Amino acid sequence: MIEIKQLVKRYKTKKHDVTAVDHVDLTIPSGTIFGVIGFSGAGKSTLVRLLNYLETPTSGDVIIDGDNMGQLSKTMLRRKRQDVSMVFQHFNLLWSRTVIENIMFPLEIAGMGKVQARHHARELVELVGLEGRGNAYPSELSGGQKQRVGIARALANEPSVLLCDEATSALDPQTTDEILDLLLEIKKKRNLTIVIITHEMQVIRRVCDEVAVMEDGKVIEQGKVTEVFENPQHAVTRRFVKDDLSDEIDESVDRYIHIAPDDYVVRLNFTGDNTTEPIVSYITRTLDIDINILEGSVKQTKSGELGYLVLHLTEVSESQFEEFKAGLSRQHVAVEVIRHG
Repeated sequence: MIEIKQLVKRYKTKKHDVTAVDHVDLTIPSGTIFGVIGFSGAGKSTLVRLLNYLETPTSGDVIIDGDNMGQLSKTMLRRKRQDVSMVFQHFNLLWSRTVIENIMFPLEIAGMGKVQARHHARELVELVGLEGRGNAYPSELSGGQKQRVGIARALANEPSVLLCDEATSALDPQTTDEILDLLLEIKKKRNLTIVIITHEMQVIRRVCDEVAVMEDGKVIEQGKVTEVFENPQHAVTRRFVKDDLSDEIDESVDRYIHIAPDDYVVRLNFTGDNTTEPIVSYITRTLDIDINILEGSVKQTKSGELGYLVLHLTEVSESQFEEFKAGLSRQHVAVEVIRHG
């Protein structure tokens, strides 16, 4: 388990102090994939570097599996970092070393013999799907292959915690999916706790169990991924969710439909089995309401599907609309009013 208590990081400049991380409290359960998302400058990358004390906090505590990182001696901290490994955005490979030699590097630093280190590195090459590329140099690899080497190197000392700082942001969408699938596979095999720092909500949606949203150094929202997608509370979170679902309906609805006084434009949010239920048929047959489907989408998350429908309801009385909301609530479908005539 990772416990972050009132964590603060300030940088001093000539003109003023900058607070990059501002009194953050988080608990990350063991064996989960935890995402931290925010726009550039939100403090997320600083936060992840505080977890393994690559950056020293101004105040607050980081406790990993019972060890307070700030109370460890330099020797014990170096050993603890072997258990809290990191995957970087730009790979950070040694260009003069082969794939095998890059993976061997942290093992050599830890004092493992070269024969044993090479054998372990070959096993990791297979684990990350780079069979046949062990003797290649980084210049001969694609971006996705380089990141696979970075992941293998991070796993060399068999850590229990893997920190991923924007590990997919330099990759194309298909390669990003492949790396995320690899992380899911490794997590299952090794029961890792993985912390993913990203500005891409689709990364959070595809692999994370829980998410924290950061802005100006603070955590402004957190929770299970499905809950955050279903009901984002903060404007920043809503922006991320909207971008991932490609949902711009509330900004554009006035441009192409006319909303009469008794009309509603609503968004239905549903998850899991509800994504395959005949919701539209239920509305038209059971509730006798005329509808126009404006937009819809179904996305895959780690724990199942989630989706939305944007509907234009025409000539609906207030009592009909209340019945409409109550009926969908019984089917565990959330109703959000976007426009009302």
